[in-house]
Amino acid sequence: MHRSSLLYSIIILLSIKTAKAQNREIGGAFPTIDHSGTFNNKWSYSLYYFGAFSLINPEIAGVKDEPHLNAFYSEQALSFNVNKEWSFTGSYVYERQNAFRTTYRNENRFYIQTTYKYNLNLTNVKHRLRYDGRYIENRVTKETPYTNRLRYLIGLSTPLKKESDKVYFTAYNEFFFDLDKSSTAIYSENWAFAGFGFKTKSIGKFEIGPLYIFWVANKSNDLINFYYLQLTWVTHLNFKKDKG
Repeated sequence: MHRSSLLYSIIILLSIKTAKAQNREIGGAFPTIDHSGTFNNKWSYSLYYFGAFSLINPEIAGVKDEPHLNAFYSEQALSFNVNKEWSFTGSYVYERQNAFRTTYRNENRFYIQTTYKYNLNLTNVKHRLRYDGRYIENRVTKETPYTNRLRYLIGLSTPLKKESDKVYFTAYNEFFFDLDKSSTAIYSENWAFAGFGFKTKSIGKFEIGPLYIFWVANKSNDLINFYYLQLTWVTHLNFKKDKG
């Protein structure tokens, strides 16, 4: 295994270790669509959608929760690429929690971010810093107060064989930091993924692996732990005109 892959695996294990304070566990499936396109050397776009399906919900206080769509997420973004390493992105996001239940919650969000990518031998490494501006619906007060947070992601992908990149290892860890005084915790959420990717000739790439998420549920630092199997379909279109 590449040294960077080993280091990243250690980061993920450390993140999972923090789950010792857990008070609730949920398992399920996490189908995802990740599409992007290139207009020219400077401008590109991306579309990102997922559904978080809670399928395994242990009893809490004698109450059994049925399988449901825990969250639907849609993201539309436009990026300015300074060069091959640096880019800046702005996006609009819509998210709906408990999508088909009477307890649903709507969130409209924007984000701005900067991304730095580079190659370390055969490994592609990505650092991403994102600012989220959030408008979360309070269905009791009918208000949508503004909250905000910072997110930092480190990710990598590396081929399993030097002579081919058709099969590769991919992983990321993202840390969430709430900036509002009313938040349950400063370090309030974490997403960690590790899996394998498979490139096809005509329909893009497929990535599959476990996704672990924890949320800090309250001021006592009790956790909600989500264990998903994530399957992502990755596609890309190139609209750049050839200069030949």
